Amino acid sequence: MKLKKILIYVFAVGAVILLIKNAPNAIGYASDALNICFEMIVPSLFPFFICSGILIYSGFCEILAKAFQFCMYPLFRISPAGSSAFILGIVSGYPLGAITAGELYANSYLSKTEAERLLAFCNNSGPLFILGSVGIAIYTNIRYGIALYIAHILAALTVGILFRFYGRNRHSAPPTRMTSPDRSVGEIFDIALQNGIRNILTVCGAVLFFSVLSRLVLDILPLSGYASAIISGLLEFVTGTVKISGLTIPVAQKLVLTSIIVGFAGISVHAQVMAVIAKYHLSLAPYIIGKALHGIIAGLYMFIYLHFNPITTAVFEPSMGRSFASASAFETVTAVAVVCLCVVCALGLYIREYKKGH
Repeated sequence: MKLKKILIYVFAVGAVILLIKNAPNAIGYASDALNICFEMIVPSLFPFFICSGILIYSGFCEILAKAFQFCMYPLFRISPAGSSAFILGIVSGYPLGAITAGELYANSYLSKTEAERLLAFCNNSGPLFILGSVGIAIYTNIRYGIALYIAHILAALTVGILFRFYGRNRHSAPPTRMTSPDRSVGEIFDIALQNGIRNILTVCGAVLFFSVLSRLVLDILPLSGYASAIISGLLEFVTGTVKISGLTIPVAQKLVLTSIIVGFAGISVHAQVMAVIAKYHLSLAPYIIGKALHGIIAGLYMFIYLHFNPITTAVFEPSMGRSFASASAFETVTAVAVVCLCVVCALGLYIREYKKGH
């Protein structure tokens, strides 16, 4: 029997025993996870899934490929088409970058080696979480959120440059020009909607399962507050980020740890990626190694930033009105950006249909 199957059996049996022995707690934790899915994940990710599908299947990625052809292959040894996965990943967050990379590979825009390279650095946290949730809601300081986001993106780019050497001796498909089949507006939206529903169900299922399991494991482990926060972050990065912010350590250390946790993303996100990428039969080793490097490098960049910009004053929590106003302004700007993106897509599709008709 293969070792992989043995590990799967042990994990599954252990999880079943843990759930049965702690059924009341498991039900409560599952309810909390469902609330997170309904209140945070579905509203913030599902519209992005639809928009990204429209962009991919309408041919907008061809424009991105042309715009970024000057840097994608020289820096990362990836076809310019891969730029769409990276951009959508840093705009909308986990796990859209990985989903887009898989769809690009499925549509023959990338070779298998290129798709695996891309997976190592395209799946990133979005500004809505780092600036809004971490910077404003958790640390009540938008400057910390900006610093964390910059470190996060720089670390992703660094990992991408390092992984340009991955699979260098493997055969790669020759660069090809992206071409999209002629689809009607209805067909494009239908494909994007079906894929979006399937992907959001996968994401929410992974969050629910790993959120319940990680909290049950932490309940039985005799861990201190510091260790509990780190383990929570490695399992589920949102919960870990909140716990790290509550530790009685200097803010600079909290920010470095937060940068590491958000960069690594946690096993919950990795499970989501495994679920949505499994059908493409891509190796996930580059992805796992890339995310581990991402966390380490992001923490290093945050440490360097704080070395030259030390935190010398205490951070006081602002009033609820100011925090709410800042968060509302950020969410408003994000919503306007999404609406503008949708309008641009709609106009592009209309012009395309108009030209076909004439």
